Amino acid sequence: MIVSLDMGDTLIAFTPRKYEKIYEILKDNGYIFSLKKVYKAYIRTMAKHYFPDSNGVNPFDLRDFFYELGINPSNEKLVKEIKKIDRGEEYWVYDEVIDFLEKLKSKGHKLVLVSNATPRGKEVFYKLGLNKYFDFTIFSFEVGLVKPNPKIFSLVIRNFGKPRFHIGDIYEMDIKGARDAGIEGILLNRFNFYEFGVKNLKEIKFLEE
Repeated sequence: MIVSLDMGDTLIAFTPRKYEKIYEILKDNGYIFSLKKVYKAYIRTMAKHYFPDSNGVNPFDLRDFFYELGINPSNEKLVKEIKKIDRGEEYWVYDEVIDFLEKLKSKGHKLVLVSNATPRGKEVFYKLGLNKYFDFTIFSFEVGLVKPNPKIFSLVIRNFGKPRFHIGDIYEMDIKGARDAGIEGILLNRFNFYEFGVKNLKEIKFLEE
């Protein structure tokens, strides 16, 4: 069986996350929203795009984001603060990941990575040694496509084979993109931003059988 997986917040945590920083900036400027609401607006904004920006990932349009939250986009102070946000510098592999990947490999499953990632994301993936578990990898910055564009999954199908499942943490990108390509999606809901999904990879026991 072929199984495809996402990278960020599925296998690897990159912190601080941009939407978490935006949440703090909004709060400091008197805009009180739940972290879940900020996350949802952030994801909806990026999931509108099927092709990457110059960094190789989904473009983030602040005007669209503000519209999602009902904020006036003419707030220049807020715009400047959000645009200054740097990428998260800390990263680590989630606790259950290695054991999960090793069990899948021991069952003879073929693993594919499908990631909306910058060159740095790829560098971290290799630095942490996760590449040894994967038979095929696709990074958005290399192929000019981003999830939820089903064409990024079509590249996997055409060049390696069709995954039976795709596992990822963002419904609007991972699950929608996979389903549009005819692949069943498994939502990893680590932070309870969705009303369904598994809480961690250990809950996907049927793949280990």
